[in-house]
Amino acid sequence: MDVFKVFKATVISGLMAYLEPVYNPMIVLMFVFIPNMIFGLVADLFIKNNRFIPKKFIFAFFYVAIYLSIVASIYIIGERMGDVEESLFFVKMMTYVFVYFYITNSLRNLTIIFPKNKPIAFLYFAVGLEFTKRIPALSEFLKRDKTDNDNLNSV
Repeated sequence: MDVFKVFKATVISGLMAYLEPVYNPMIVLMFVFIPNMIFGLVADLFIKNNRFIPKKFIFAFFYVAIYLSIVASIYIIGERMGDVEESLFFVKMMTYVFVYFYITNSLRNLTIIFPKNKPIAFLYFAVGLEFTKRIPALSEFLKRDKTDNDNLNSV
């Protein structure tokens, strides 16, 4: 049994050392993921009076695991192909996208928790709407996504 523990520790340590260049983006995501999950939980349980849904909680961790896997894959592929700088740039851009959506969702949950708080409402408005106007592709994506969701909800 000790051999298995040593083997597991060796594999995990080696993987962590290999992925050290993408360690910071992974930590940044955790800094926005954890508050997002806490605010969502508080909004659902205490404000909306919904019951705790373990499936929703598990899916939140599943989405973060997907992001971390994508980051690791991009870095490994880029490093093996000799494009370390480019892969790190792509990881950085992808991290900004994930952070944007987590922060927007956190602000949305905060407006549910604190509906009369004007600074939070303004931040949600500014980040959620004004920011998207500056990036045409994001604005078009959000419009298309809303249309797709409306069509699904009407079925």
